[in-house]
Amino acid sequence: MASLHKIPKFDPRLKSSARSSLELAAGWLARTQVRDAWPCWNANKGRFIYHVRIDPKKRAAEPLTLSTCWKTSRACQGLYSAYAVTEKKSYLETAQLGCDYVCSLQFFEPGYEQFHGMFREDSPQGPHLTLRDSMEACQAFINGYLACGSQRYLRRAILCADWILKHYRHDSFPWNVAFPLADTDRKARYFFFYAGALVFAQLWAITRNQAYVAKGLAPMANYVLNNYLLDSGALGIKDAAASGAHHGAATKYGHIVYNDDGVGAAILAAYMVTGEGKYLDAATGMGDFWVNTRLEPQPLAAYPSIALFLADLYRLTGQKRYLPVIEQFARKTMQLQYLNKKDQLLYGGFIGEDMAEIYDKKSKPTDWVDLRITSYAMILLGKLAARSDKQWNCAYSCFGW
Repeated sequence: MASLHKIPKFDPRLKSSARSSLELAAGWLARTQVRDAWPCWNANKGRFIYHVRIDPKKRAAEPLTLSTCWKTSRACQGLYSAYAVTEKKSYLETAQLGCDYVCSLQFFEPGYEQFHGMFREDSPQGPHLTLRDSMEACQAFINGYLACGSQRYLRRAILCADWILKHYRHDSFPWNVAFPLADTDRKARYFFFYAGALVFAQLWAITRNQAYVAKGLAPMANYVLNNYLLDSGALGIKDAAASGAHHGAATKYGHIVYNDDGVGAAILAAYMVTGEGKYLDAATGMGDFWVNTRLEPQPLAAYPSIALFLADLYRLTGQKRYLPVIEQFARKTMQLQYLNKKDQLLYGGFIGEDMAEIYDKKSKPTDWVDLRITSYAMILLGKLAARSDKQWNCAYSCFGW
């Protein structure tokens, strides 16, 4: 697929800055990842920093929070992006160690076979499984398989994807969060569940299992087109409660989604697999919304999230109208990178915890260096820095697979 569309000609200075920024971020992950060595074993091996206070006094007063399933998985995708561009084995090894931790989260409790293949969210001892974040684990494993050919990762991704395919009925998912040992679940419908279409597109490309298209990719992508596109062309939702402030907000254009959690890339993937123009039309409408409105994203992580989608759209269509927004949001993203070498716990990570008030009502997003925005930034920067098809990683992309 990728060979049909040339790598975009981004500004050379931007490409150079993107690579430098990408390597700093990869270095932050490699330097702060939990490791162990005999005889000091650590069950957190492979985890990253979830987020960390910039203020050293406040940081010292609270325990360091380590990455959950989805944050670890997305960080691995950022690292695979860095490896694709640089071929530095240390980035690959860091990503693999992160994926190994995610492996420990996959649920195989005897007697609860109906949940086998899904992922615990917080830790291997955590009580609950999550649906969207299990999809994120699939994405990390697909990245790992394509980067190094590990059948172990592919088998784990397929096991989870097949579970989702089995339980996805009438455009609906069985639950958002499940507590298997307590026999409870919490049902909800969120727009970002349908980003799972990208998982099925990529697994179809690898396995050629047509069920991944007929029962997964197409129904999920169609649901987005039928339910989450506003008159302006933007991805949006009618029920604000089903989004969360770190994803979307009310604007004069309706309740639009800033951080699409991969839905845009999923729609592009649906077009690449099926060739149906309705998907490209929808994605183009989503991209044109950002070009025409010049709306300023509210969550900081939305800068790289929007830009990485537009980078794929630009590569696919060749339409230069997307270029100014990509470059603007990319530069605003890189301005958020923490560059004080004196604080090695922060150096190279990106500033912006979009859920800051949930953790501390008195804090603001810029009080933290956070793994969410860092991971999105790395995936974006990997695209900007790429100089060949091979260097354009499959993370949140309709290319690279």
